[in-house]
Amino acid sequence: MSDLEQLLSSAGLVTDDQLREAQAAQRNRGRSLAAMVVELGFAGETDVWRLAAKASRLPFVDLSGGRIPERLVERIPGDFAREQRLVPVAEKGGKLVVAVDEPDRRLIADQLRFLTGDEVICALAAPSALSAVLMAFYGGAAAEAGVAAELAVTGGTDEGDAPIIRLVSRMFQEALEKRSSDIHIEPEGGGLVVRYRVDGVLREVARHPAHLAAPLVSRLKIMAKMDIAEKRKPQDGRIGVSIGGRDVDVRISILPTNHGESIVMRLLDKGAGLLSFRELGLVGEAQRRVAALLKRSGGIVLVTGPTGSGKTTSLYAALAELNRPDVKIITAEDPVEYHISGINQVQVETKIGLTFARILRAMLRCAPNVILVGEIRDQETAETAIQAALTGHLVFSTLHTNDAPSALTRLVDMGVPRFLVSTAVQAVLAQRLVRKLCPECSEEVEATPEELIALGLEPRPGVMVREPKGCYTCEGAGYRGRLGLFEVLELDAGLREAFFEGASLQVVKDHARATGNFLPLSEDGASKVLDGLTSVAEVLRVTRVDTDTAAAH
Repeated sequence: MSDLEQLLSSAGLVTDDQLREAQAAQRNRGRSLAAMVVELGFAGETDVWRLAAKASRLPFVDLSGGRIPERLVERIPGDFAREQRLVPVAEKGGKLVVAVDEPDRRLIADQLRFLTGDEVICALAAPSALSAVLMAFYGGAAAEAGVAAELAVTGGTDEGDAPIIRLVSRMFQEALEKRSSDIHIEPEGGGLVVRYRVDGVLREVARHPAHLAAPLVSRLKIMAKMDIAEKRKPQDGRIGVSIGGRDVDVRISILPTNHGESIVMRLLDKGAGLLSFRELGLVGEAQRRVAALLKRSGGIVLVTGPTGSGKTTSLYAALAELNRPDVKIITAEDPVEYHISGINQVQVETKIGLTFARILRAMLRCAPNVILVGEIRDQETAETAIQAALTGHLVFSTLHTNDAPSALTRLVDMGVPRFLVSTAVQAVLAQRLVRKLCPECSEEVEATPEELIALGLEPRPGVMVREPKGCYTCEGAGYRGRLGLFEVLELDAGLREAFFEGASLQVVKDHARATGNFLPLSEDGASKVLDGLTSVAEVLRVTRVDTDTAAAH
């Protein structure tokens, strides 16, 4: 039962039969539950919307008085207010409070912030009262001059371009403030949808009219030194921006779609600094094993996981541990994400033939102690990296695999002989990223037997875990920040021999478990749930693939 359903029932506004009827009507007609309760005549609009505000953790504003300060009305263009169904109602603590009539329209605050430059918060109002105020204050007025009108961009003059420049700058600034890793700009439904990826989850933050598409894309192409006339082929580029004194590297990819050009921009805050293994979430037995690996003088250590699982961040953490005056470190990266003092970093440039394999061969003539290969993508790179590992170099690299044991067979699939893999690979570190529970609002609850079984734990009463709730600090998500879950596979003599003789992945896992050389991802996840760092749902979200795969075998 949703929060609103519980509130409606506990307040006595609807009976159980009325609630079921409203739910059925909601499913059939695609309307909100609150709207159906009012439309069916079960309760008054103001009472229902007051509870809807409480369920959505939004303040409620009663607009029945119909009075709004004129100075606030003038700050929002009439066309925008009518189109988005919002009215400004107050100023509190330097923030503009606007009323909307549906909880899911709270995202309009971000779009309005783009337009006005003000911090905006949303409140919920009853739809009929909101309509009356809109008609009274914006109904017959012409569209007001403001940022929205400026963004029409005609003629390509400096004056016309200025709003687009402001829009792009503000978008980068806000994305950085929200700790976003990516900005997605996508053509959809006759307009543009802007989404930020925060803690690995995409959130819609703004919608812009279709006439902004061309100038916005052109502005970004110019900043990235792309061909602004080319709209049929994908393009990649980079933008360097400075926001609030922080240097940010933006990697931009543009993909033509049937509705227009879709843009993805990855943000890399160069001033954020490197994270240690402890800050990444590598603790306990996994941390002890990785620390031992870093003391070895030769062999290859692989970090695996899907795209966006933090592999590169873990490699940088390893380099930071090894970066001493008596250790020579050379890296081959695509791209160089962080510049580290004391380390020789080389940028891959495939256009001029400077590939991972070519850089790696050149590295070996420079007598390094430690080598980092950003990613093993082909047989040539894999074999060169392994040869380096066999000749007294400690080599780190990444692969895209689901779990640690799969990295061994992935190298074989690339064409590397089994005897080379079994000889050179010292260990494999697999990882995922999960969202951390918000420390301000997470709630302690007793875990169900089903949850404990799913985590691989014994189902017993009294086991307490924490769950997300949502508050102002985490913007209602219930989570803030991320940490890693880690799986460590070390190769001993028996495991090397078994793999060389063609053992299956399951045999490799079973042997490693029996000898204590395998720490599964699920165990690390269960430990972090019991420590109150993340939720059961988060751990199952990232480990379910491995569980399902194991079950299939």
